[in-house]
Amino acid sequence: MASKSKKTPASSSQAASSSASQARSSPLSPTRLTRLQEKVELQNLNDRLAAYIDRVRQLESENNRLNLQIHTTQDTISREVTSVRNSYEKELSDTRGLLDETAKEKARLQLDSGRVRAELGELTPK
Repeated sequence: MASKSKKTPASSSQAASSSASQARSSPLSPTRLTRLQEKVELQNLNDRLAAYIDRVRQLESENNRLNLQIHTTQDTISREVTSVRNSYEKELSDTRGLLDETAKEKARLQLDSGRVRAELGELTPK
């Protein structure tokens, strides 16, 4: 039995270059050629998958950031609308109170005017 040697990055690149030089000098078996093509295809697919996963993570991160921005904006708008609504309702209530007071004053003045006219009618000779 032949002993297998451990491959280091340097030895594997040497092995790859020696395989490449052997491929140029001697024809590869169809099985070996198919395996090399499959290896290249798998590496390509792994690279594409890694790029896809990175893109998905990037989009998820962007989605989370945008959701946070939406919630922050909605909270801000909600607080501003509530503040404006409260201010409007207070002013509306004050205006209604003033309108009621003015209506009462008008009614009182109309009664006084009616009494004064009645007194004037009694005092003026006909």
